[in-house]
Parts: sequence; C-alpha cells; structure tokens
Amino acid sequence: MSHYTELSPQEKGKILAYMENFNPAQIARKMGRDPTTIRRFIDKYKKTGKTENLPRSGRPPALNDNEKNALINEVTKNRREPLHEVINKLKLSCSLTTAKQTLYDAGIQSHVAAKKPFISKRHASARISWCEKYKEKMARDWAQVIFSDESSIEIGKQSRQIRVWRHTGERFNTECLTPTFKSGQKSVMVWGCFAGGIKGPLIFCDENKEGNEKINSNTYVRILNKHLHPFHHTVYWLKKNKITIIDWPANSPDLNLIENIWKQLKDNIQSWEVFSRTVGELKAALSEEWKNLDCSVFEDVVASMLQRINAVLEAKGGPTHY
Repeated sequence: MSHYTELSPQEKGKILAYMENFNPAQIARKMGRDPTTIRRFIDKYKKTGKTENLPRSGRPPALNDNEKNALINEVTKNRREPLHEVINKLKLSCSLTTAKQTLYDAGIQSHVAAKKPFISKRHASARISWCEKYKEKMARDWAQVIFSDESSIEIGKQSRQIRVWRHTGERFNTECLTPTFKSGQKSVMVWGCFAGGIKGPLIFCDENKEGNEKINSNTYVRILNKHLHPFHHTVYWLKKNKITIIDWPANSPDLNLIENIWKQLKDNIQSWEVFSRTVGELKAALSEEWKNLDCSVFEDVVASMLQRINAVLEAKGGPTHY
C-alpha cells in the first residue's frame, strides 16, 4: 500500500464508481491506496457532495436566489443526475445537505423511478384507438374475457433501482420513468390465464418445448392448445368451442390485467426470507404463490378495466399509473 498522497481527479472518479458495490477497504485494495485516504475522501464526499478540497473552517454559504433557480432548473432538466455532480457542474459553494434542502423547499425530492415500457407516438396512437373502441364495454363484459400472457421471472433478489428528481404528482411523467427492457439474467418463463374471478393454470414454458428448441411461437401455440382450450371450457358463459380474440395494442401492460397478477406474484416471491437460487426452487415457489392467490385479486383487477381505459385516454396514449 502507498502512503497518503492527494487523490487525482481520475482516482476520485474511480472511488465514486466503486462506492455502489464495495466498501472503503475493498476499494483501497483495488486501487492500491491507503484505506485511510479512501475513507477520508468518502466521508468528505458524503458530507459535502463535492470531490474537490474545501476550506477547513467556516460554514458553507447559503444559496442566493439565482443559484437556487439554477439548481432547480438543472435537476428538472436532468432528472437522473446525482446531486454532487449538479453542485460541481454549477460551481455552487454549498454542502449536499443545503442543496437537498433547497430542492425539498421547492417540492422536489429524489425518488425511485417507476418502470414503464417505452411508448412511441405510434404506440400512443394505437392505444388511443383501442381505448376508443372498447370504452363502452361494462365491467361484466370484461369479466367474460380470458386474459392470458407469459412473463419472465428472474432468479434471486431484484435490487437495481434508478432514482430521479421529481415533484409530487410527476411519478408517471415520461421523463421520470425507467423504460423496461429485456434482461440477460437467468430466469423462468411462465404462462397463465384467468377470466373474471376464475384462475387458470400456471404453466412453465420450458416444460412445453420439443427437443432442443428455444421457447418460441411454436412453444406458445403448444401451450395454448394444451392449456387455454381446457380452461376456456370451464368459463361457462363464453360461446362453446369458439374463442374471440381481441387484438391488444403494443407496449400496453396497463391494459392487460394479467400484468398486475404477474406483479403480485413477483412481489410475493421477493418477500420470501430465503430467495430461490435455482430454477427448480423458483418453480416451486411460483407454483405455491400462484396456488395461494385469492380469487378476489383477479376480480379486483377486472373491476379496474374501465378506469384503465379512461386513464389511457386522459394521458393521450401515454403511460398511466396502472
């Protein structure tokens, strides 16, 4: 280990990057620096939000009105920018605490970004058209629809969170969202369905493959033939031997009620004290949680369909809180 010397800007940047996953001792070993040097820098950064050296004494001055406005404008423009970077960019002579208090006084706080699919103008237009077409349907009509879909559920604790600066009421503004994309983490693909308060089976897609094929459209068709048709016959009010298919607009999980069921299922899995570490353990946990889902859960989401359609129309096809 080297003796204490002043950290370079490049080294300070590395420490900030390492801080998310490593403690000071681990960072020191990675960088070949004295742990005391690393701890001293981290302590100063946490207190001030600044990476450069500050005067040893004296209270950091409060921000004037122009500086406050600049701070508010910057975090509103760049929602995900860490506060210490904002302070440095604007060359503000204040502590991290002062900056946070200034934003708090303006009604702005740091929150975990809500995750929603990216909705393009084309998607928004299709969502509006769909909602206009079905907005006259009553709750009893939606109780006769079989909602089915597949979902990928990852093994282990889901912990990655992105934070954004926003006012109260801005949670579902497009610039405050984290668009969801496919993950490469090991996961289990499931398929399920329900109609009204009637729960269908939970199917593991990999168990319906043939040979070495990947999970694809053939697998999905096989699942529908094997599991959707028998369930369809248990829903007595639908026309016998005929299923009317409703085309669904793309990137619209807020309109497919089963997405809320998947969220409930995932939340239940995440609440377990011991997380599943293998595919077999995750399948067992999912089967148990699906079995334990009460029919009222399904009935509640069906009852919300009219509000969902209205919410999409009010949002002009954009994301909603559902």
